[in-house]
This record gives sequence, structure tokens and C-alpha cells, in this order.
Amino acid sequence: MPLLSPYPHDLAVAIVCDTFRMASQRPPSQAEWAKLEQRMKNPLFQEQVGMLAHVLVATDLRKKTVLYLTADRTPQARLQQFFEEIHPLTAEMIRSNAFRQEEFLRKWLATLGADIEGETEAESKRHVKELDYRQSVTDLRKVEEARRQEADRRQKMLQEAQQKEAEARGWRE
Repeated sequence: MPLLSPYPHDLAVAIVCDTFRMASQRPPSQAEWAKLEQRMKNPLFQEQVGMLAHVLVATDLRKKTVLYLTADRTPQARLQQFFEEIHPLTAEMIRSNAFRQEEFLRKWLATLGADIEGETEAESKRHVKELDYRQSVTDLRKVEEARRQEADRRQKMLQEAQQKEAEARGWRE
């Protein structure tokens, strides 16, 4: 059974909204959440919201989030940027893989413009880039394509060698 978010969607939304309220920011309304979900066109959206709520409750991330939330951007813009950044991470990936957990947390902090203690901004960006699941998948596809092309090239060379061998055998007989 897959590891899903520990919170139902409505509770997760309430936790995220409460975090915005704690920072004296207006949280997205129910209609704005619905629009955000519709705009994202992401079947993983609800479980990703649940994971955000989970880390806000289970870690010190909520305190840091409240500290760094400012009125310079709307909550919807922050949330949309974050959910675009973490797509296609699933709740199961986030809960069961330390690299995906770190990626998830770092991308939330980057969305807030928050710093990571002991790291420069450049180091933080480099870490996020190294952890990026989408880039890893893209790189894997490139490697698989290169491997497939190499296998095709070798197969072609083998066929040519077999053909030359057959032709040479024909001359000897």
C-alpha cells in the first residue's frame, strides 16, 4: 500500500492556511484553492498539499515559514510556484526517500526566499539543482537513449561483420 499524506485534503489546506495566518498573511480562500488545483492540472496536487501540511506540523519548518512569509507575493503565487517546482513528486516518494524529502523541503524554502543555515545562497541553489528529480529523470532518459543508440550501432556492426564473413566464406567454398 502506498504511503500517502497523513492528512485528509481539507485538513491539510487548513494547516497551510493557518500557517499563512500566523504570518499575518491572508491565506487563499476555498475558491482560490479550487482555482489553484484546477490550474495545476496535477493529479498529485492533493497529496502534495498533504505533505506540505505534514512537514509544517511535524518539523520546525512552520516557524521558518512564518518568519519568511511576506506580503510581496500572494499566497496563491507562492503555492503555485512551489507545486510547479515539486511536480511530479508523490507523497510516497517524499515520505520514503531522503533525497526527495530534502528536495521537497529545499524547494519550499526557496519559494519563501528563506536561507538554509550554514549555506550560502549559491550552495543552496546548487543542492536543489543536484536533488531535482525531474532533472534526474531527464538525465536517465538521455543515458538510456545513448545506450540504445550504442546497442543499435553495435548490432549494425555485428550484422555487417556477419555479412562479410558469409561473403568471405562464399569465396572460399
